Amino acid sequence: MKPIKLHYSLLIFGLAGLLFLLIERVVLPFLSNYGVNKALLFIITAAPHVLFFVGALIGYKHEGNKWTWSEFKTRFRYKPIKGRMWLWTILFVLVDIGLYLAVFQFAHSFVKSVHDAFPPPEILNEIMGDEETFVGYVIKGNWWLLLLHLFYYFFNVCGEEFLWRGYLFPKQELTHGKYTWIVHGLLWTMFHLFAPYNALLVLPGALFMSYIVQRTQNNTIFFISHAVLNGIPIIILISKIIG
Repeated sequence: MKPIKLHYSLLIFGLAGLLFLLIERVVLPFLSNYGVNKALLFIITAAPHVLFFVGALIGYKHEGNKWTWSEFKTRFRYKPIKGRMWLWTILFVLVDIGLYLAVFQFAHSFVKSVHDAFPPPEILNEIMGDEETFVGYVIKGNWWLLLLHLFYYFFNVCGEEFLWRGYLFPKQELTHGKYTWIVHGLLWTMFHLFAPYNALLVLPGALFMSYIVQRTQNNTIFFISHAVLNGIPIIILISKIIG
């Protein structure tokens, strides 16, 4: 495993953010004008995450690692959580979610002003729907919508965690040492700047969890936190499907 210089990290995180910006602001409106189904448009929003997932695995193999679960876990630092460590993990996850909600609550007016200044494109709002619809379909009773969302959820969590924390974080440590958590947390926040309001919400938790990841040398913790936080919309969707 070779270290990765700061300018390469900036390039990777920056291009990832630009890719999302391009898809949301250019690709989706363009395809929508040609009548492309909103369910397909939603799948397209997952394209960057799929690329992250594939890119992380390609990078893993390029380093000469073997396709074994044991070696994969070792390289990407997915260590088991045992005993009291589960209590700490639960605490870390709750703090991470709490930081996200705290920024939303106490800086709501500022976050809203940023959101209003850089609103998401209308087509994205149409895809996500409202209380009763999702990707243009009525939610209640349509369980296939859950499968659609789970596809996005899998690549969202696994794609980002495999690339950012699993593949890149250890390489960044070889360059930045004990300050890696700061560099990584800020870069991951920068990656979210394609939706500036979301970047503001992410920043405190990104720094906190990056510090925990470096301190414990265990990416399983951030993986769980990311999965829980991004799993909230799925729970909401299920409740709406049930009606």
